[in-house]
Amino acid sequence: MQKTVILSLAVLVAASVQTPASAQTSASAQTPAPAQTPAPKRGGAARSGNVTFAVLVTDPSGTALTDVKVALTGAAERASRTESGRIVFEDLPAGNYRFRFEKDGFVPLEKELAARGSVPIDVKVTLVLLPPPPAPAAPPVPAPAPPAPPPSDAKPVVLDMPAFIEKNYVGRSGGKATPLGCSSGGSGTLIQINDAIASHAHADADEFLYVIAGQGTVKLGARDESLGPGVYLLIPRGLPHAFTAGPKKPLVMISVRAGGSCAG
Repeated sequence: MQKTVILSLAVLVAASVQTPASAQTSASAQTPAPAQTPAPKRGGAARSGNVTFAVLVTDPSGTALTDVKVALTGAAERASRTESGRIVFEDLPAGNYRFRFEKDGFVPLEKELAARGSVPIDVKVTLVLLPPPPAPAAPPVPAPAPPAPPPSDAKPVVLDMPAFIEKNYVGRSGGKATPLGCSSGGSGTLIQINDAIASHAHADADEFLYVIAGQGTVKLGARDESLGPGVYLLIPRGLPHAFTAGPKKPLVMISVRAGGSCAG
C-alpha cells in the first residue's frame, strides 16, 4: 500500500515538471503565425524609359538630304550628321530637347520636342534652299550730255571807238543805238542819248554798261546813281532801270547784253 502511493506521487511530479525544450515547443505551437503582406500588383503609372529619336531630313521634293549637321541640346547634348537623310539618337534621358539642322545652301531650322517613354520618336523635318542672292544693282544711267551749243556765225570785230562814235554821232536827235557786234552769247551796242529813256527791264539778259562821255543819272529800282566818263554798271536781268542825260549831253555808253538773243 505504501509503495503504491509513492509511485503515484513520482508520476504526478514528472508530469508537472517540463523541460525547457518542451516548453518552447509548446509555446511555439500556441503562437499564431504573422499575417502576410499581399504582393504589389503590376501595372499602374508607366515609368519613363530611355528616349530614342529617329530623325529624317528631306528637301521640299522629299529627297533625303545627306551630311546635314544635327545638333541636339537640352536634357542631353549630341551632334552628328545624317546619312541618306537619317540619323538616330539613342539612350537619352527624358526631358525637353531642341534640334538644330544645318546644311550649306539651305535655311537653318530649329525644332523643340518634349521626350518621354521608350517608344522611338520620329523627327521629320524639311529644309528649304536659301534664296538666291539679289541681282547686282544696275549701274546708274549716266545723265544725258548737255546739248551742244549752236554753232556761232559771229565774226571778229575790231573798232576804233572815237572814229566809230564820230561817224555815228547822235547829233541833236533824242537818242541813237548802234550795234557794235553780235554772237550767240550776247551783243554789244553803242548808246547815245539826249532825252531820257523810260524805265524798262531785260528778262533774258544781264546788261553791262561803260560810260564813255557825257553826264547823266541812272535809276536802278529805287536807287539813283550819277553817271560820267569811266563809270561802269552791271544791271541784272529783270531789274527795272531808267536813264536821264545831262547836264552834259549826249550821254555816250557801250552796252553789252550777256545771254540775250543776238540783235541787229
